[in-house]
Amino acid sequence: MKVYVAVIAVLIAVLAFGIYTVNALESDTRQMMTGFGSLEKNIAAGNWDAAGKGMHQVQEKWSTHKGWWAMVIDHQEIDNIDMAIARVTKYIDLKDRSLASGEASVLKQMLEHIPEKEKINLKNIL
Repeated sequence: MKVYVAVIAVLIAVLAFGIYTVNALESDTRQMMTGFGSLEKNIAAGNWDAAGKGMHQVQEKWSTHKGWWAMVIDHQEIDNIDMAIARVTKYIDLKDRSLASGEASVLKQMLEHIPEKEKINLKNIL
């Protein structure tokens, strides 16, 4: 009987940690997404100084969250986000509107995709 109680306790702990992790990922993603609207507008308008500052803010937010994200998500996802950030930054430095805009959209999609991928649902289990 003690074994069953222990197994149920561990299962509850794992599920609680999973739910907490997904909620934290969603919260961090929302926080990082706050500057994307203005970043995309600045890129489209060719306001490169403001776009550079916006991208710097995205990098700072990412660096604060990246450490613990590495413990709960696939490292390939983190590498992809790092590379996308580097590309957007370079495209902004080069003042290339189409490439910066496209890569910023890809980066936004990558960040929004992670919490959806980590959610506990039947689609992700099967």
